[in-house]
Amino acid sequence: MFKRVKKPQVKKRWKKTVNCDICLIVYGTTLLHAKHQNLIAQPDESLIKLTASELAAAAQRLLPRTTKQSRIALALPASEFVATQLKLPPAAMTKQNLKNVVNLQLPTLLPGMTEPLLLAVQAPVDREQTYALWMPTKRAEELWQAFDKVGLFLASILPRPLVVLPHTATHYQLCDEDDSTITCLSWSGNVIQHWSHSSKLDCESPEFSQQLDEVLATFTDDIQQTHKKNVNDWEELPVPAAAAYDYAFFPPSAIAHRAIETQKKRRRRLIAVMVLFLAAIGVGIYFAIDYEKRLKQRLADLKHSTINVSQLRAQVGEIEEMIGPIKDFPQQQVVAVLEVLDNLIPKDSWIVSFQIEAGVIKLEGYSPSPTQLIEMLSKQPQIYNVEQSRDTTQERGKKELRFGISFQLKKFDLEAYWSEYFPDKRQ
Repeated sequence: MFKRVKKPQVKKRWKKTVNCDICLIVYGTTLLHAKHQNLIAQPDESLIKLTASELAAAAQRLLPRTTKQSRIALALPASEFVATQLKLPPAAMTKQNLKNVVNLQLPTLLPGMTEPLLLAVQAPVDREQTYALWMPTKRAEELWQAFDKVGLFLASILPRPLVVLPHTATHYQLCDEDDSTITCLSWSGNVIQHWSHSSKLDCESPEFSQQLDEVLATFTDDIQQTHKKNVNDWEELPVPAAAAYDYAFFPPSAIAHRAIETQKKRRRRLIAVMVLFLAAIGVGIYFAIDYEKRLKQRLADLKHSTINVSQLRAQVGEIEEMIGPIKDFPQQQVVAVLEVLDNLIPKDSWIVSFQIEAGVIKLEGYSPSPTQLIEMLSKQPQIYNVEQSRDTTQERGKKELRFGISFQLKKFDLEAYWSEYFPDKRQ
């Protein structure tokens, strides 16, 4: 039976991608569908029996334009499943270990059960109790085969109560009631913490009726809850929350079909890559042949040309010789020199005269210590031969001394240029 649910901190879980494109819901003798923006469906279908073939035929009538590429989730009544309460050790918290541990407990949880079962279970939150859901493998396979026969792909099977779970990891209580059964569950942290399923025939017994009342009495106003009693409550529902698929059952044939489809896609990709590779080789060969043809044609054109290559080279040499004196004239990097002076001269000093000629720079200005300026300039790698170009004087009304400094640029070799281009003329 349910216990009063406390509100611990809910752990945030990773939200996985929704595992279906279309969700069909079975309620009583009616087959409904959840809302979906791309779904074009007929009015809800009526059922006589919930056999696999009749469910598949009703789904085909309900979804006349659906192809086998659309993944269908089928929400069946809770009576199709068995729920068992679990108390798990901490070592079973990983997803794979969890299923292995629970499967090992099957003889204890469901004594006498020899039929193969599919399992859906999630680890408890904060070590609270959790429930495992079981479904006969034979029933899941029959449904998949029936849907496959009518051209539909049944990807997963869900317990109907999980369809209405919220899309957020919150506390939730739900009571799903139809003509023959009542199912109540408590949901917290995307995990089923309580599950109670009763037949209405059993509820005619005072003892069962009292137990059901006790379960319903645990529903509190401070926790989100819902009670669905008729077919209208299941119409126009949105697609199930992603967390609901943690409790989905996947028929073995559906898993095998996906594996085959994945393998086919890989083959198609590999074939496409090979085709592109071969096409690239073919294009490369074509361009190589075309390039060879153009080279041969160009060679033939050159052989028949009347242009004297030696004459052209001589003309080029003459032109280079003519423009050599202009092209190779030593450059005086005035901007670079000014930037060096701007960074070097202290704020208490300034220049009033700047002259550059043939690589020689002459400065005049004012400074409280001209000697210090000469020492600083002498340390610069770009210049040499730094010396005083005039006597230092003290002008009336000024604390600073007027100075004159001259120096030469190292990379400005006018003598070498003059000797190369004008050896018979004096500078």
